[in-house]
Amino acid sequence: MKKILLTLIIGMFLINFISADGDIGIVKQWDCIDLYNYCPTCTYINLTAIQYPNQTVSTMNLAMTKTNKNYVYEFCDTGKLGGYSFTTCGDKATVLTCEDISFEVTPSGFVWSNGLYFLLIALSVGVIILGYYVEDAWIVVLGSFGMVLFGLLVLFYGIAGMKDSAYTWGIGIITLMLGAYFGVKGSLEKLDM
Repeated sequence: MKKILLTLIIGMFLINFISADGDIGIVKQWDCIDLYNYCPTCTYINLTAIQYPNQTVSTMNLAMTKTNKNYVYEFCDTGKLGGYSFTTCGDKATVLTCEDISFEVTPSGFVWSNGLYFLLIALSVGVIILGYYVEDAWIVVLGSFGMVLFGLLVLFYGIAGMKDSAYTWGIGIITLMLGAYFGVKGSLEKLDM
């Protein structure tokens, strides 16, 4: 019993919670983002191309607005989930220089690490198994709260690497239902005693 708990505690510290995001950050799906570039020696910078998550490229030649030493363009076509990259070209030190910059679009504007999801579901399932092992219904109910929390996180924030919302919703709903089942079953067992 102590070995199982020790393994779960050590596992919490070994899982990496950091996830990668784009060069200029993360934006919520359907929100606008300011595409920017810093250049103290440029007299102009143009937005020349945007690559969408499905690898299609939209070419353009749009002048970016200069504010002090920053150049900004407001981009609102963020309907597709995933990584975007854009190319800017300007006269840095009188030499035409181009840069590729990226950003991420997620359903919520946050990137949740899959390590955090794995830890939460493993801990929840471990607590439920522990509750059945020691025959304590309240421990099972406690584990079911973790499963419900996992399901809600998946529904609200999605899963990193899964772009299809139907799969994400399916996983979230199934986990919510399992958490509700174990919670109700554990509560009813405690009431029957």
